[in-house]
Amino acid sequence: MAPQSELSHPAPLIPAQPDHRVHVRFDGDVPVGGEGPEPAGTTHLAAVTVDFTTCADGPDRRRQVCADVLDRCTGHLVTPGCVTALVSGTSTRTVRAEQDRLVRRLEKLVANLPIGVSRVGRGTERDELVAEARRAATYASLALAASPTSVDAHPLEEAMLANGELTSTMTALLDPLADHQDFIHTLYLYLAFDRDRQRVARHLTVHPRTVDYRLRRIAALTGLHPQTVSGAGKLLAALISRTHRRLAPQR
Repeated sequence: MAPQSELSHPAPLIPAQPDHRVHVRFDGDVPVGGEGPEPAGTTHLAAVTVDFTTCADGPDRRRQVCADVLDRCTGHLVTPGCVTALVSGTSTRTVRAEQDRLVRRLEKLVANLPIGVSRVGRGTERDELVAEARRAATYASLALAASPTSVDAHPLEEAMLANGELTSTMTALLDPLADHQDFIHTLYLYLAFDRDRQRVARHLTVHPRTVDYRLRRIAALTGLHPQTVSGAGKLLAALISRTHRRLAPQR
C-alpha cells in the first residue's frame, strides 16, 4: 500500500460546521471525486463509520481507533463525532471481505459503540459511500437498530431523506434550538439512550433535574415534548434530517 499523503485541500466529503475540525487522509491511488479516470488497481471502495457521540470518553476512544486501525486502511476521515475508514480493492467480493474484517476488528476495539457500513461502490462514489456509512452509524447511534447496520435496514428513514421538502420541514423543527447546542446534544442523548434521563445525566455529569429542565425548554421552544411518543418521534425525525443535511456530499 502506498504511503498516505495529506491532502491540503481535499474535495468536500462532509461539510463541516464552523466548530468541527475535519481531518482527511487518503492514499494517492484513490481518485478524488470527479478528478480524472479511475485507476485500474483501486476500482471498488466501501466505508465503515464509528460514531462516538454517545461515548463518554469519546476523544480517547477515537485516538485509539486512529492509532490501531486507520493506518491499515485506504483512507480515513476524522471529525469530533465520528471516524470513517475506507477500504479498497479490485472487486466487490474482496472489498466486502475487507470491510467485514475491519468491522470485526472495530467491534473488539470499541465494543458497544455504533457502527455503520456502506455498500461497495466505485472509486468515484467515494463521497456518497462515506456519507452513507455515516448515516447508518447515526441510525445505530439513535438506537434505531443493532450495530453494525447499513442504510438498507432503514427504508423509512431513507425515504424521508430522499424527499427534500420533507427533510427541510423536519430539520426546521429544530431551528428554535439553533442558539442552544447543549439542548440539541441533550436531546440526541435522550433519544439515543431510549429516553433514560438518569443515563443522560450520568453521561453529561449533571443532575437529572438539569436534564429535566433542558427537556422542558426543548418542549417550550419547539412545541414538541420529547417525553411523549408523538413529540419524541417528530424530534427523532428532525435530528435524522438535520444530521443528513450536514453530512450530505456537496455538489
